[in-house]
Amino acid sequence: MLRNKSTKVFSETNSFFTSTEKGIFRIMELYRVLNLDKLKIGTGQVPQSIFHKGDLLLGLLLFPIYSIPNVYRYCNHSLSNSLEAGKNTFYRFKNDYGINWRSIVKSCNRALFKQIEKTAPKQGGLVKCLIIDDTDFEKSTYKTEHIGKIWSHVKHGRFFGFKGLFMGYWDGKSFFSLDFSLHKEKGKDKKKPFGLTAKQKKKQFSKKREKGSCGYRREEELVKDKISTAISFAKKAVGQGIQVDYLLMDSWFFCEAFLKMVASLKTKIGIVAMVKMAKAKYAYQGKTYTAKELSQLMKQRKKVKWVRALHFYCAEVEVEYKSFPLKLYFCKTSKHGKWHLLSSTNLKLGILKAYEIYSIRWSIEVFFKESKQYFGLGKSQSQDFDAQIADISIAMIEYNVFSLAKRFEAYETIGGLFEHAKDQAMELTISLRIWGFILEMLQIIANFIDGDFNELIVNMMKNKPEDNKIFRLIESQLTEAA
Repeated sequence: MLRNKSTKVFSETNSFFTSTEKGIFRIMELYRVLNLDKLKIGTGQVPQSIFHKGDLLLGLLLFPIYSIPNVYRYCNHSLSNSLEAGKNTFYRFKNDYGINWRSIVKSCNRALFKQIEKTAPKQGGLVKCLIIDDTDFEKSTYKTEHIGKIWSHVKHGRFFGFKGLFMGYWDGKSFFSLDFSLHKEKGKDKKKPFGLTAKQKKKQFSKKREKGSCGYRREEELVKDKISTAISFAKKAVGQGIQVDYLLMDSWFFCEAFLKMVASLKTKIGIVAMVKMAKAKYAYQGKTYTAKELSQLMKQRKKVKWVRALHFYCAEVEVEYKSFPLKLYFCKTSKHGKWHLLSSTNLKLGILKAYEIYSIRWSIEVFFKESKQYFGLGKSQSQDFDAQIADISIAMIEYNVFSLAKRFEAYETIGGLFEHAKDQAMELTISLRIWGFILEMLQIIANFIDGDFNELIVNMMKNKPEDNKIFRLIESQLTEAA
């Protein structure tokens, strides 16, 4: 594959689509500005081949648009004619433990953020947030490398899979996924660590990775606790200059360690998080109370008020937690309902603003849902752990590109944009097949009349309609052939 192969793919696609077909046109333009051919992807244990890795990455990024679920199905698709790489080339690329996927995601995001700066004026008053959350990646077999049983709070049961820890960024208008790590859970049964029997563990896929390599470091993350990993994500994001007003998280992540981390930063950042109604102690007016005791005290002192705008009862109270000042918001939907506890390190926030900011956290749930549905997030069927990392990273890049395209073209949902892009890509796929048939037919005619093949095509193209897509495709093919 030539080094300008990705340029050729862009050229073929853009010559077919017009600027009036804004969805797919914008997506292809954003893929162009990622400058995949300039990424320092590295070689790892696989020698440098004739295939440029930026082209391979572009191919994988285009799979969802062309309705290609995996590398195996790619071989029988017309896209394989443009990329010219076989399935084993893609498999080796994804299984390469030397590729720094974290750096690739970071570089792609940097390019997308530059597009926002160029095309959109800065607007004041927009709340910008880092969002931390995890999700379940269920797998059908225990033979996948490093797989184990995890507990799902959604299904209230254990199954084979990974826990995916993600950090996203809300810039005031759109959500972008920044970083992730995969984790496994050892469990309480010492005879079956990670939920595996000795026999199952023996049958698992495994491979050795060079110490210190990117894949090796990803392996080490598997057994690290999610709190410390999430803290390192947030510190890196702030250190890289990403503008943040608040850090959002649910009750599972809220802890003293996050409060200490935020307090240590040079940049002032607040935390808005849900808190468990547990046994943690809060200092209030010289005494300590649990959350339940505080809620009862607020009720006794008639501090509970009906918030008409939110349709629930709420009581606000300023406390200290582990010596950190904190504002708690006790909320429930009815007089006899169950209390839910929201917290903020910004003591000036009222319940309306605190609730509005915390609602932004829902954007990461939307990311999980849409990425799993449209980009195959966490659905990799490969038994190689490096391929699992690669597929998740690719899904993140795809989502971020679509998120920005949706923002530019004002689509209501990413799902609507995705379906539009797929329809347009299918039109191109069908046209390429028709073009192949036309070439074969014209070659037969040229041979039959003993004429010149290229001259026959040129004569056919005379007086072509300007907006005829088939003619434009033929023109681009002739230009490329020349």
